[in-house]
Amino acid sequence: MSLGNRKQLPWWRNKNVLWFFLMLPGILFSIGVLRSKMNYDSLMHATGEFSARFLMFSLIATPLVMLFPKYKFPKWLNRNKRYFGLAAFAYALYHTAAYLLNIPMQEIANEFFDFGLLTAWVALIIWIPMAVTSTDSWVLRLKSRWKKIHNWGYLAALLAFLHWAFIHYNWKPALVHAAPILLLQGYRWTKVLLEKK
Repeated sequence: MSLGNRKQLPWWRNKNVLWFFLMLPGILFSIGVLRSKMNYDSLMHATGEFSARFLMFSLIATPLVMLFPKYKFPKWLNRNKRYFGLAAFAYALYHTAAYLLNIPMQEIANEFFDFGLLTAWVALIIWIPMAVTSTDSWVLRLKSRWKKIHNWGYLAALLAFLHWAFIHYNWKPALVHAAPILLLQGYRWTKVLLEKK
C-alpha cells in the first residue's frame, strides 16, 4: 500500500529492476549451460564469485554510510543490502546445486568433511534461516531476535571465504573479496567501541 503524499520513485530505483540486474548473471549462466557454452568448472567459478561479490556489497553497506554519510551510493546500498544478501544466497544455492548435480554422490560423501567443503556446508546452513527471515514481515515478527539471527551472517561470510581459499588453495582472489569487508567492518566496530567509552 502506498501513501498518498509519497513521492513516486523513478523506474530505475524500483526494487524489481534491482532484482532483475542481480539475477541477470544467473540467467546468462543458465543460457550458457543450456547452449553448452559454459562447462561445469566455469559455472562453479562464476556462481561462487558472484555470491562472494554480492555478499561483500551487503556487508560493507553500513560502514560505508558511516564513512561517507553525505554520499548517495552508500545510502542506496544500505537501503538495499538485504537484496544483495539474498542474491548472494541465491548464487550460493546455484553453486551448490551445480555441485550436487555434477559430482557423483559417493565422491560428495567422501569429501564432505574436507575443510574446504565443510566450511561451505556450514555457511549454507547458517544462511538458510537468514534468507527465510529476510522479509519485512519477519523483521516485524521477530523484532530484536531478527538482528541476532542475522548477526550470524558474519560467521557465514568468514566460512564462505575460507571455503574459497581452501578449495583450491588459492588465497589471493578470496582475500581480494574479503579485504573490503575486514577493513570496513573493522573500522565500524572500532568506532562503535570507541564511542562506548
